[in-house]
Amino acid sequence: MRSTLGLVGLLFALAVALLLAARQTRRDVEAVRSVTLTTQTDVAARPFDPTAADRLAARLRLLADQPQLPVDELRQAAEQAAGWTAALAPGTFDYHMAVNLRGAADELLAASPSLSDPHRERARRFVEQAQTPPGSPGGGPPGAIGGVRDQLQNLQQHRQEQVQDTDREAH
Repeated sequence: MRSTLGLVGLLFALAVALLLAARQTRRDVEAVRSVTLTTQTDVAARPFDPTAADRLAARLRLLADQPQLPVDELRQAAEQAAGWTAALAPGTFDYHMAVNLRGAADELLAASPSLSDPHRERARRFVEQAQTPPGSPGGGPPGAIGGVRDQLQNLQQHRQEQVQDTDREAH
């Protein structure tokens, strides 16, 4: 009898602990959903064009294997993708694609003529991620968490572009 009561008490305590953990998890998920990161104010929003994005992905994939890179074209590609991110809502596949295309263009801008340059490999990975929906293998986390990850990546790309512009002006 005593062991039965002990077991019932233990099960009750476990149920209460699980309930409290579920509530905390729910609060954490809501907190992630409500995160809004500061967007870049110096980027003009452009309507997203899925066909143009697919063409840009194919072009960036091709350029990753070319020793001589068209710097002006890559800057325009990064600018176009940045404009798409400014017009899209984080957490969507289109936003995910635009952020990764921007990353690929920025990596190619930083690449040397060497085909084994690590920036080229990162650019290839960005293009692959751009075409892989969040939640699928290789596509990053889905939903609100993926949206926050994409926002952080987008802000990082923006910062990298600012550094590149400053370096270019200094030389």
